[in-house]
Amino acid sequence: MLFWKKKKNQHQVIEKEVVPLSFDTSALETLLHTIKDDTGVDLFSKNNIIETKLKLFCERKGIYSFRALSEGIRYDKQLYQDLIDLVTVNETYFYREESQLDLAVTFALRIPHVKILCAPCASGEEVYSLAMMLSQKNRPSSSFSITGIDINAEAIEKAQKGSYSERSLHKLPLGLKEIFFTPEGKHYRIRQERFGSLHFQKFNIFEPSFTALGQFDIIFSRNMLIYFDDAFRLKTIEVFAKMLKPEGKLFLGHADIIPENSFFEKQSEHRLSYYIKR
Repeated sequence: MLFWKKKKNQHQVIEKEVVPLSFDTSALETLLHTIKDDTGVDLFSKNNIIETKLKLFCERKGIYSFRALSEGIRYDKQLYQDLIDLVTVNETYFYREESQLDLAVTFALRIPHVKILCAPCASGEEVYSLAMMLSQKNRPSSSFSITGIDINAEAIEKAQKGSYSERSLHKLPLGLKEIFFTPEGKHYRIRQERFGSLHFQKFNIFEPSFTALGQFDIIFSRNMLIYFDDAFRLKTIEVFAKMLKPEGKLFLGHADIIPENSFFEKQSEHRLSYYIKR
């Protein structure tokens, strides 16, 4: 009896030693600065919400301090990408702000071979929406190319797969679901054969290699600037100024704000706004 009692006590001591200490949140500010410096996303105003979200993320990864996470993302690329995916999740749907898309398509129809950039593209709904609208205007798929980029790897993977829920399709005009999608259980898959040159790539717009994508006739960047401060907003539109052709159009979200700058001026048409280069 004494033998077994001793073994049990030893076992209890060992288990107690591997239980982690309470979570250390002291380096949260350092971590948020790292995220902002890399991506422009300012999470400081959501401090309480993001702290809980990041803490749960760490615990799922077996990390028990924000300091350890900050150090880990320096050398672990997958951990870094998982973190970026966590803080850059954006929900969207097909034909979102249809009137703005329609105005862009009107411009696109004037250009023999139009190049369009969607940055960010989230899970691809905007890219496919523009392609469908051009197709509905009898524009052959060989006459346009659309590139969608996003920093979120999971979003890009979803865009490439082209599988969407009913909720994502709720704004589609009648009949388009049958034309452009194939039902798959509770989801609908894009009929890739109906589209021409559509590309999806994971990119951080602040990486120097981003501008190597070339110049575009139309750039969409809706609802990204709302997550940036003025300094990063200026950096963003400077990048877009380099990538927009001289007669090109830049479309932003209704809540996006551009600080005073020397790159773009605002134009309006049919109560809709876009930007042209100065």
